[in-house]
Formats: sequence, structure tokens, C-alpha cells
Amino acid sequence: MTRIVVAMAALALGAGDIAAPASGAQNYDGTYTGKRVLTKGIDRTCPAEDDVTVTIHGESLTFSNSKLRGYVVGFEPHPDGSFREASTGIEGTIVSIEGRIIGDDLDADVTTNACQHHWHLKRG
Repeated sequence: MTRIVVAMAALALGAGDIAAPASGAQNYDGTYTGKRVLTKGIDRTCPAEDDVTVTIHGESLTFSNSKLRGYVVGFEPHPDGSFREASTGIEGTIVSIEGRIIGDDLDADVTTNACQHHWHLKRG
């Protein structure tokens, strides 16, 4: 009887492990909001400061600011939360995003054709 109870307990523990996420796997899904601040570029064509919204869902990152709305790029974060993505839009806008997510904070450097901004966003 004791062997049966021990075997059933071992099976129950093992079944729980099957449903658990992989070790180190993070869920970055959510909406992050905050500001972008100009770090490089001509102030006439690049806003000095602007509101930014980023939504991450699975393997896509969608962002909006005063110039771009609903711009989607791929999202493949490393185990430490760092990521580097690049995309060319229909109008020829090249966007490069390099950043990291730690907890609910997303910090990234974003470069477009003429401007470079730093994002500091919080998941809310």
C-alpha cells in the first residue's frame, strides 16, 4: 500500500511539471506605456519627447507614437529579456529597436532613418 501511495504521489508531482512553463521562460505580453526622449537627430524633424505605447503579444511587438501608429515588428527576446529587432516599413522607414525588459520595465534605444530615441516604458 505504501508503494502505491508513493508511486501515485510521484506521478502527481511529475504531471504538475508537465504543465509548468519551461525553466527561465518569461511572459512579456502586455501593454507598456511611457516616453521616448531624443538622444540623436535634428530636433526639427525628431520630437524631443513623445508618448509611446508598446503592446507585446507572443512574437510580435506593436508600437505607436506621434509619427507611427500600430507599427508591428517581430519580437524574439533572449532569456535575460534583451532583444534586438529591425524592420522596414511600407514608406521606407527603417526602425531598429534594441532593448531589455526587466520585470515591468522596458528600456530600449530606437533608431529610425533620421532620429534616435530612448524609450522608458512600464507595463500597466
